[in-house]
Amino acid sequence: MTNSATIQGVYVNVPTVDWSLFRELIRKFGWQVETREQMLDRFISSRSASPMLSESEVMDEVRAVRYAK
Repeated sequence: MTNSATIQGVYVNVPTVDWSLFRELIRKFGWQVETREQMLDRFISSRSASPMLSESEVMDEVRAVRYAK
């Protein structure tokens, strides 16, 4: 397996008829594959369940910056 610092992420559209060939290449080279849905699920699960700021705190910051004199 390669070092994560040397991995380049790409998004490739593969025709359905070529998917089995592409999966075979992925397996032979030891690459990792995930769908857009899997990437989105991974991103969502990595996010905090509770926001660090409330909506009113965000608006207070916006007003302070926008209307500061």
